[in-house]
Amino acid sequence: MSRAEPRHIPPSSLPAAGGGKGGGGTAGLLRSTGSVAVATLTSRITGFLRTVLLAAILGPAVASAFSIANTMPQQVSELVLGQVLTALVIPVLVRAEMEDKDRGQAFFERLFTISLTILGIALVVSLVLSPLLVGLLVGGSKVDEGLTQALVIMFLPQLMFYGLSALFTAMLNTRDEFKTGAWAPVACNAVQIATLVTFYLMPGELTLDPTAMGQPKLLVLGIGSTLGVVLQALIQIPAMRRSGIKLRLRWGVDDRLKHFGSMGIAIVAYVFILQIGWYAVTPILSHASDGGPAIYQYAWMVLQLPYGVIGVALLTAVMPRLSRNAAEGNRNAVLDDLSVATRLTMVALVPVVAFLTVFGPSIGRALFNFGQFSQDDANFLGTAISFSAFVLIPYAMVLIQLRVFYAQERAWIPTGIVIAIVAVQIALSYAVPALVDDDHRIVELVGTARGLAYTAGAIMGWFLLRRILGPLHLTNVARTLLQTTTVSILVTVTVYLIMRIDGLQRMDKSGSLGALVFLAIAGVLCMTLIYALLALWRVPDVLAILAPLRRVAARFVPALRPEAPSEPERAASRAPDTRELRLDEIEAYASLRREEITAQLPRIADDIGLPYAGKSHVPRRPRASAEQSTTGLRYRRRGAFAVTEDDSARRSGNEAPSTGQMRLPSPPPAHRADLPAAPDSGGAAAWGEDAPRGPELIPGAVVAGGRYRLIEHYGGIRGLQFWQARDINLDRDVALTFVDSEQTAPVPERGAQISLRGEGPQSILSRTLRLGRVHSNGLARVLDVVRGSSGGIVVAEWIPSSSLADVAGTRPSAIGAAKAVRALAGAAEGAHRAGAALSIDHPDRVRISQDGHAFLAFPGTLADASKESDVRGLGAVLYALLLERWPLDDATGRIVTTGTGTVAGIRQADADANGNPVEPRDAKRDIPFEISAVATRTLEGGQGIRTAATVQQLLDQASVVDVKTDLLSPVREEAPLQAPRHAPKAAADTATPAVSLDQQPTPAKRIQSKQTLLQRISGGKKNVPLLVIAACALALLVIIGLALVITSLTGGKDPQSGVGSLYTSSSRSDQSAAPAPAPGVGVPVRSTDVALVDFASSKDSATNLSNVLTGRNPAWKTDTYRAGPAFGNLKNGVGFLVTLERPVSLTRGTITSPSAGSTVEVRTATKDEVKSLDETSLVWSGSLRQGANDFHVSTVAPRTRYVMVWITGLTKQSGNDWYTTINQVSFQGS
Repeated sequence: MSRAEPRHIPPSSLPAAGGGKGGGGTAGLLRSTGSVAVATLTSRITGFLRTVLLAAILGPAVASAFSIANTMPQQVSELVLGQVLTALVIPVLVRAEMEDKDRGQAFFERLFTISLTILGIALVVSLVLSPLLVGLLVGGSKVDEGLTQALVIMFLPQLMFYGLSALFTAMLNTRDEFKTGAWAPVACNAVQIATLVTFYLMPGELTLDPTAMGQPKLLVLGIGSTLGVVLQALIQIPAMRRSGIKLRLRWGVDDRLKHFGSMGIAIVAYVFILQIGWYAVTPILSHASDGGPAIYQYAWMVLQLPYGVIGVALLTAVMPRLSRNAAEGNRNAVLDDLSVATRLTMVALVPVVAFLTVFGPSIGRALFNFGQFSQDDANFLGTAISFSAFVLIPYAMVLIQLRVFYAQERAWIPTGIVIAIVAVQIALSYAVPALVDDDHRIVELVGTARGLAYTAGAIMGWFLLRRILGPLHLTNVARTLLQTTTVSILVTVTVYLIMRIDGLQRMDKSGSLGALVFLAIAGVLCMTLIYALLALWRVPDVLAILAPLRRVAARFVPALRPEAPSEPERAASRAPDTRELRLDEIEAYASLRREEITAQLPRIADDIGLPYAGKSHVPRRPRASAEQSTTGLRYRRRGAFAVTEDDSARRSGNEAPSTGQMRLPSPPPAHRADLPAAPDSGGAAAWGEDAPRGPELIPGAVVAGGRYRLIEHYGGIRGLQFWQARDINLDRDVALTFVDSEQTAPVPERGAQISLRGEGPQSILSRTLRLGRVHSNGLARVLDVVRGSSGGIVVAEWIPSSSLADVAGTRPSAIGAAKAVRALAGAAEGAHRAGAALSIDHPDRVRISQDGHAFLAFPGTLADASKESDVRGLGAVLYALLLERWPLDDATGRIVTTGTGTVAGIRQADADANGNPVEPRDAKRDIPFEISAVATRTLEGGQGIRTAATVQQLLDQASVVDVKTDLLSPVREEAPLQAPRHAPKAAADTATPAVSLDQQPTPAKRIQSKQTLLQRISGGKKNVPLLVIAACALALLVIIGLALVITSLTGGKDPQSGVGSLYTSSSRSDQSAAPAPAPGVGVPVRSTDVALVDFASSKDSATNLSNVLTGRNPAWKTDTYRAGPAFGNLKNGVGFLVTLERPVSLTRGTITSPSAGSTVEVRTATKDEVKSLDETSLVWSGSLRQGANDFHVSTVAPRTRYVMVWITGLTKQSGNDWYTTINQVSFQGS
């Protein structure tokens, strides 16, 4: 068996660090109860909660100052370190960890010293320049400059800890420690949430004197938020010490970093250009409205959600092909991929854009109508979403174009496109205030300017692509765009008109929960009708997307199942297919089947910007032109011979498919001018000589056209090499199985056929594709197959795990070993039902997940793999976990043998008196007889256990021998049990690491109920629809619970926001449910008189009331009350009546007040004396925030000279005092 060097060094072979036990990292990995997936989900939930609390507690004005100040350290950290660390340093760090004798400790110390120095310099420079930057962003604007400056000073230290946190996480990942880095952002979010709650509960106001930094609420907000980021970095230091990483200063620059100097400069320039746009646009927003920056940021955040979930997921299938074809210079293939990518984008995002545009205000009310973020503010945010929703289409187009340019190593073209985007955005944004006077409309149109800028960038990208690739014949794209846009607009507008029914409209305006229900109803109607009509219109891309969904639904709705084929059709389908498939036919079929292989959603960043793909390592042909790549086997995922469910049901055992074969595309003729034949060889030989050789397999190298970066080698067997790699496009780890990595196999000759029974590399890849249909926790999902001229790569899901040798060394109990292997047995049975085999032949292939499941980590089905060999492999894995011995030979993994050598770090099995491997129970008397018998009889071949289903059944029964089994129903071979999905709890005692595999025995009742569920699923596949429905229900419950908590926290009795308003009286609902369209047009109206309005016998003071007309000091305030905001339960409210100089129809106004949280109503009257509220008409109501509060009258108000400001809720001041202060009021009308 050949192995590539350097070999992976198990943690157990290293000196103990810090006095810890050797190998503790591996045992700790199994004992760990934390999951990276759970941590990521928790981080998303807590991040969303933090954002909503920020808006609800601070309000738009303070939130704008907060967002500007909080963005600055993130941008500085990203500029000086973040992008360079991600694109360049991490691959070199992995390489140093593998190559250096100290596992990269010296390299890390130099990197830590350089990073600390750069971040420290950036912090000092930022602090010095902060007054200038803050003045540039908010100077002379409506955003509080003093508050922003104070927060910037307290937030800027975060930039050091942002950078250090990213560096610590990268270093821990190289030591297989993922949990700490994944949970660190959760800790940050928790601290910041606690900070916001503390800020809300503290007495006093955030009235700031810029020269006084001791204001308590300001200190809590600033220092508490910074402590969250500090904790995010410091929480990782104990884990680094446990992993043997020491934080020491060491000066110097590693030579390996010097090679990336020019690329680092390019990345810094790229990020710098993007940040110029933010610094240029933010002053426009801050001058337009005090809440403008926050509204702009929240609108962009909402738009990123559908793109990240839908756009990225659908384009994932196209991006690898597009990148490889662009790198190879294959013009026709690039045009095809551009067409597919564009059509998928249109089909996926155009309906979403239409929905966001029409229902934007409802989205704002559903997500943000809490506390200080009033319904008026939520309407403002929703309108901003509507004005900028269309940006998703050109934004996605630009990302597709950049991928093509980066694949062709034209790095400066994307930079030019980004420069154009930023230039157009700045120009249009500065033109908006010159053309529009309305403050809200300015913020909304600045978002539109961003969309137009990306549209210009997309147009520029198309022209550049046309110049590089030639004419772009994209007729299908135009047709799909026209069909999708037409249907989306018609359906969305129709649903909007239907939803204007009085009851539904009242629900939309009744508060956040009502708006959420309204939005859910409208969303389901819109998306269902749009895609149903597109399917009836026979749009090909929609049919391709709906095909797998229909197959899933057919499991539960028999009417959706396709009709069974007739007997002649079945006979024809079983006949061998000997026709020669054209390459475009293979690709067309594969595009329809691809979703069955790749289904995992990518990670979604909080703010998805324009990515910098880095430099791709693309092997070049020495004597080939761009056209040559169209004739040979390109890197492709193939699905033409995946077994259908009907086929798999007809096959049994390891019966191979009849004789399905595929002819290879013919190589180019020898007389081609661009590919001359060798003098002494034919065309086929010349083609073989010119076949590209792959890059050297070392950590840090990139393969498959720059798609995957190698991280760590995990052994190999019989021409296969196993690697962990990083998917650069999707930012996730994958498992790579290199088939014929040295490319020693001959290039297929002209007219050669790929047989599924062959031994060549292409046959191995074709057989392995069958495993893409097997869904089990005992098999890493096959995501992709990359084909080369001779060999290829199998891409599988990477599951955090430990090697079989490391786990066997922890001496797990027999029950734990049985539980682990039964998952692998379930995967083997699923593969056998699909007409495939796992090829369990070597310890390097099998790993143990954090859940305690043994699984095939590196799929690659060899020619001699069969059902019998898999059963023998299951016994070998169980034998290794029981005795820490491997009973199969190292060369083929098919012969039961004994000896004194080692196989992948596991000693060979000891021999008994007959020369056979010693029986486990004879070596260790505590092993149950049933488990020992399974291990022994599976190694006997045809004379023992013959099927994987039997292995799984016996291990299921053996693993519950220590619990009551009277309720355990019989396990049938036709529907084998899956291994439990729940992860075992970590052992509390670190001295017994083997507990992680066997604690918490499965109760009989739980197995019985699970078996009943699984019997409804053919082949033990996951019940995907039920899981999706359960996840959606859980998400809905979380959102509703979040709404209830926030509403109760921020005053749920506010009739304009919260849950309680859903059950208010009909009169109040009718008043508050008025729609909130764009601000009305009006002119300022001078106020001539003001009078106090108080219907109680004990009236409030009218002292200084006349100052509300002029804004002079001292300001008028109500009397002081105790026991809450309801005027001590003595009266319903107090206010004043303003007399205007002439009758007008009130359209808008401004109330200036320092009393944040007071609730106010604006009413019109018909005479200068009001004796009850019945004599007035409500035109606006809401909660005040500190400073100027602009309100807009949503309906046509009656013409009058009398406007009453009525205060219904007071603000808590010092101690238990409640009162409201009004500085000035002004009105506009028409």
